[in-house]
Amino acid sequence: MGIKFDELLKIEMAKYVDDRPNSKACFERACKVLPGGDTRTATFFYPFPHFIEHGKGAYMTDVDGNRILDFQNNYTSLIHGHADKDIVEAVSNQIKLGSAYTAPFELQTKLAEVLVERIPSIDLIRFANSGTEANMHALRIARAFTGKAKILKTEGGYHGTTDVFEASVDPNIKEAGKLDNIKVIPESRGVSANALKDVLVVPFNDVERTRKVIEKNHEDIACMIIEPIMGSAGQITPDIDYLKFLREITTKFGILLIFDEVVMARLSTGGAQKFYDVIPDITTLGKIIGGGTPIGAFGGREDIMKLYDPREKKMYHSGTFNGNAIGMAAGLATMTKYDENAVCYVNELGDIFKKGVLNIYQKLGLNMRVSGEGSIYNIIFKDEDVRNYRDVASSHEVLNKLLFISLLNKGIFDAERGMFCMSTPMKESDVDYGLSELEEALRKMLGVINEEAPELIN
Repeated sequence: MGIKFDELLKIEMAKYVDDRPNSKACFERACKVLPGGDTRTATFFYPFPHFIEHGKGAYMTDVDGNRILDFQNNYTSLIHGHADKDIVEAVSNQIKLGSAYTAPFELQTKLAEVLVERIPSIDLIRFANSGTEANMHALRIARAFTGKAKILKTEGGYHGTTDVFEASVDPNIKEAGKLDNIKVIPESRGVSANALKDVLVVPFNDVERTRKVIEKNHEDIACMIIEPIMGSAGQITPDIDYLKFLREITTKFGILLIFDEVVMARLSTGGAQKFYDVIPDITTLGKIIGGGTPIGAFGGREDIMKLYDPREKKMYHSGTFNGNAIGMAAGLATMTKYDENAVCYVNELGDIFKKGVLNIYQKLGLNMRVSGEGSIYNIIFKDEDVRNYRDVASSHEVLNKLLFISLLNKGIFDAERGMFCMSTPMKESDVDYGLSELEEALRKMLGVINEEAPELIN
């Protein structure tokens, strides 16, 4: 009988702790002033997170001197990796001139012009400080434009931490009801029950169930918000016919279609909507458009967005750091470099990664899945194709956690849920290195996989 899950996890955890005494000390110090030593829940993992000293290109170095190949890239926001020289130069030049003004300035216009030119759905755009803020304001303007209040989203869809979006993001599928009548479950304590009364939830990639909910509730639905690829749910790719159906039925019933492209704008110079050739009414952006600085943006059709024109005095949108000079400088430098050649390059790296993962599965006799598109993918411990949140939620996610700590011990940093994304400073040799370490980690896990999920072994 091979090694068991608990035994292998204990071995990997012990190696992790032994290799990171300085990170442990930093964590213990942080716990004295931050709850759980943490100010961003997504960066925490057991036994304690590694503390980073610096990053350069595709690699980071932690406070213990461990060099780490970064396939996470601050949860996809660093399309040009760490400390890109052009972004550093742009920010350095701007900070000498000031970081923020109570006044507009030309860099805002320049970055806006780039995004309006590239993203098919955007005629006018406004900046915010995060994807959460972008989605919050997109919802508000959708309600103002339509005069309706309810929001339709997909189960497992993540759109930030505003109460109304903290609905059925990562629910326990045993408590979430049947797919024909999904229960709206708060993601966290403290989420307003009243806010969730305005939320309807449908399964991703399910035309008929979505149709029924829309036809029944269309008089009350202001908008449908959706990630064209469901990111935190496991990089679940859409059926093209499903996206086209959403475009058709929302148009028919006067419901605004919002594409949350905070993550997926990386798929092409025009985002996922250009990649899939389905154009929404409103698009929200973040992550890569800020070049590693805090940013969000929302834009869409002129007749919708002009509600935020201060000359009209119809809606109010402000924020001390909206469109701040540092974010605009970093964003303009980033997007200027993220041209067609750069997009093709990272997507080619993604193709190499996906083909390499499938080759590993075949070599090791694993019946598993890898989901995603372009430059971003997710390893899923499941022997069936994934089409919606419940398909991923019913996979052996605990094995992703074991794989995560095993890879980190080898100097490979993915997301704990199994997400890998490429960046422009990566070379094909970096991807090959990551694949070789992934193969070794999975080979070491074969006995555990056979014990925990024998159906995954051919």
